[in-house]
Amino acid sequence: MNNVNDWSCGFPIDAVVTWVDGEDPAHREKLNRYLATLGQKPKIASAKRYQETGEFAYCIASLLRFAPWLRRIYIVTDGQRPAFMADIDRHGLDDRVRVVDHSVIFRGFEAHLPTFNIRSIISVLWRIPDLAEQFIFLNDDFVLLQPVEPEDFFRDGKMVVRGHWAAQPESRFDKRLASFIKSLIGKGTHEELARPGNRDAQARAAKRVGFTTRYLRAPHNPHPMLKSIAEAYFDQHGDALEHNVSYRLRSEKQFLVDAMTTHLALQQDRAVVDNKLKTLRLKLSDLSVFGFVLRTVWARLSGRSAFGCLQGLESASPQMRDATFSWLEQRVGSLDRLLLESVGRDS
Repeated sequence: MNNVNDWSCGFPIDAVVTWVDGEDPAHREKLNRYLATLGQKPKIASAKRYQETGEFAYCIASLLRFAPWLRRIYIVTDGQRPAFMADIDRHGLDDRVRVVDHSVIFRGFEAHLPTFNIRSIISVLWRIPDLAEQFIFLNDDFVLLQPVEPEDFFRDGKMVVRGHWAAQPESRFDKRLASFIKSLIGKGTHEELARPGNRDAQARAAKRVGFTTRYLRAPHNPHPMLKSIAEAYFDQHGDALEHNVSYRLRSEKQFLVDAMTTHLALQQDRAVVDNKLKTLRLKLSDLSVFGFVLRTVWARLSGRSAFGCLQGLESASPQMRDATFSWLEQRVGSLDRLLLESVGRDS
């Protein structure tokens, strides 16, 4: 585990995870100060969206356990440091797991900090110093559920992407009708009070790079990315980068840079579509414990659910939280346990 140069795939692959602890008083004060300038509180700025409930350590444990071939794991955050990093450092994994501050990747765009917008953050992940050409982006509510291989994300220098082709929104009657109604009733005083959709942001990214009639609609899953694709595009379109990072909260005027990278890669024959591996998406605030058990057992039996997305844990019942952490302990294992196992192997 300590040898970061032992890549079974022959070339380095990094993981990049975005994380925030919304319980941190400093972060809460930053957010409240910005919201005061809007005069209203958008749905997208709910404090619960930024709440850390303990699942993040399992995200890191799953990457270390099930993707040991990763060269490095970068945790991107805003002036924070996960509590478990003390244990990471103590076990000599401080080069394997690194914390990167927003101020580093937003260099030159400091006027747009602090930001509370994952779309803005994704836009500059490729600017992480020493980041590998091939990297995997995932949110902090994701976990790997089984061993994965480099070829599940990159093959012969190409990204392995997941999704299905869908029509651009303006090609659909229901979307055109919704847009017309919105134009009649207006959008409100503040653009950022809306709750922008993920699919529309994907479609907008595809259209930006030439996919005018359709786009590859990606599910919630870890996203492989090639750093050089984003870097080359923004070298030529610096105004697009400036625009995309300028929003402190998610906006319907933004596009998703991970989706943009996917479509550029498809355009350049640097991506292949493979939907063999799936994401087990759990909306924990809406599930009963019985429903949770049924879904997790079925996913395990199928053998195709390599990724788990844990949504709404902060709003789940105490019983649902207990069931979730019990399942994570069995399926992934805690970070503490993983570190102790590594000590045993090294001794």
